[in-house]
Amino acid sequence: MKDAITNAAENVILPLIDNTYTTGGGPYSIGATVVRADKGRVGEVIRVTNATREALLGKPLPKSVGQHMEGLRHLADACAECSYVNVVRVVADDAKFPSISIKQIVDRGAWSDASVTYKVNDVVTIAGPAKLICVTEHTTASEDPEPTAESPNWDAFTTPAENDAHAYGTELSIGDGYVCQIYPIDGDPSLNRSVKIVPIVTDKGAWAGTASYIVNDMVTLSTGEKLICVIAHESGSTEPDPEALPIHWKVFGPNYKRFKIEFYDKNSLNEPYLLESHVVGVDPEDRDDMGRPAFIETVFEDQSTRFGCIYSGLTWENIQDSIAAMTETQFAGGTNGGDPTSENWKDAWDIFRDETIPAFLMFAAGNYDENVLANCIEIANKRHVSFFYDVSPVLSPDNALSWQKSSGLSSRQAGAYYCPYAANDIWYGGKTVWGCSGSVVAACAKGDAMFTGDIPGVHYSPAGPIRGTLRRTGAVPLYPGQRIDRDAFYDARVNPVIPSSSGQLVIDDAVALHFQQNYSRFIWVNRIGNYIIYRFVEKANQLKHQPDRLTQQGLQSGMNDVLAGLVTSKALSAPRNPDVDGNAPYTISVTQVAIDHWLVEWAFCPTGSARRIVGQP
Repeated sequence: MKDAITNAAENVILPLIDNTYTTGGGPYSIGATVVRADKGRVGEVIRVTNATREALLGKPLPKSVGQHMEGLRHLADACAECSYVNVVRVVADDAKFPSISIKQIVDRGAWSDASVTYKVNDVVTIAGPAKLICVTEHTTASEDPEPTAESPNWDAFTTPAENDAHAYGTELSIGDGYVCQIYPIDGDPSLNRSVKIVPIVTDKGAWAGTASYIVNDMVTLSTGEKLICVIAHESGSTEPDPEALPIHWKVFGPNYKRFKIEFYDKNSLNEPYLLESHVVGVDPEDRDDMGRPAFIETVFEDQSTRFGCIYSGLTWENIQDSIAAMTETQFAGGTNGGDPTSENWKDAWDIFRDETIPAFLMFAAGNYDENVLANCIEIANKRHVSFFYDVSPVLSPDNALSWQKSSGLSSRQAGAYYCPYAANDIWYGGKTVWGCSGSVVAACAKGDAMFTGDIPGVHYSPAGPIRGTLRRTGAVPLYPGQRIDRDAFYDARVNPVIPSSSGQLVIDDAVALHFQQNYSRFIWVNRIGNYIIYRFVEKANQLKHQPDRLTQQGLQSGMNDVLAGLVTSKALSAPRNPDVDGNAPYTISVTQVAIDHWLVEWAFCPTGSARRIVGQP
């Protein structure tokens, strides 16, 4: 979106944002962050709630990974109060994602020395019993000894599955001699996952009399017709007539040329469980009994949120041996790689430059890279949303101030926080140190939840014991002998966390990184201003391309509704200097600058907050 008015038919400030969110803290309580995680799709937005957080991204990383173990802990803090949080997962360039390719094999039965030509991927059975797979085409001779796994033309064979790993963003393809390739699309490189292909049909060969058949047994009649058993039974002495089949049999048709793919994972106790299962076919035109596509690639696209599949196009007749020989195979070779670079982080955050993605409460979640933070502030400024970050809690108070001052970071949309405490680690035990930017987002959401009509409480300061208490236990200071200079922290615009009289940690200020002595230095004032902008864009888009009279009336009445609602909610109040500013809590001016250009100006007097309370004995 442009930042200045041009001749294009566009509204300036923000595009239309969907405001139909009604859960949790309300339509404004939508967080946005970038984190490191063990799993989760890469390079796209993941919508996370408190209920889905660990299922989508895994539990927080252990402190042994270093600084980036903080991200998912901040996310847990924010999700406790937000409607939801839009999350982007960042990985390093050397991250690898596993895939499993299935070779096309031909089962040739027992090995023979009778001048048989064996081709690559032919499988034979030898004494043992054991199986070998041909790796070099050759022809046997009568004097050849039975081969072993060490023989020149053969390798040991257990399954047609092969593991591979690819970098994120690599375009996958499947080569000749392969049936299909299966790969995760949720960015999980875990070795706990495995895949198993289960044949649905069992080929029993030629039909036999007085034999026991069970459901999905397939037989071949003397006429060449193939039948599938649909009711378990013991056959009689007379071969079934294809023209008048008994109820136990049906003609083997395309809808039986399918197999089942099962995916397994392991829980925290290392116990396997079924993750998902799909019945698939190999004909692009195949459809199930409900009329839905049954083709393997389409099934994965439509039904799986975790895996994708590339199929080679081989016919059913060419893949049956591979399916029958496929055993449960673990995904291997995946890794999350090393530490993401500054550019990796910035690229991930840049996804939030797309203003159609709700992101009202951005938070750094323990990232202390000044270049990344500056990029986040640029996004927040452009989008007119709040951004919260931490000064590293492991720094001493003096060093925290020095770091903040040297960073040069400033913006009325940004807030910096300092939380030098260790607290109980509910995931791994012991004590762990992490910042509080996620907790600030939760504090904002608590205020938003205090609705007046349909107006969220954006004017409630995200500080103090009612909204700003951190959800942590067993907190101990990292620097018990060092006092926080509150005046110096205010001058640097750093908001400290302090212990309350009950021992709980509380966010104790709400100043933004704005270094002038006006109202814009307070976070709640900027949140009120952002909310008005958000509602203005909503009204402006409703009136876009309307004629003059409707535009004039619509803008005036629409903005009056927004600002009057904020007066009712007590977000706006009468000016504190009526001799200069008058008595109205807001003013609105609508001017037609040109035939296609309307200018709407508004002024508002925000409510205050009991940030400083003075007693005079």
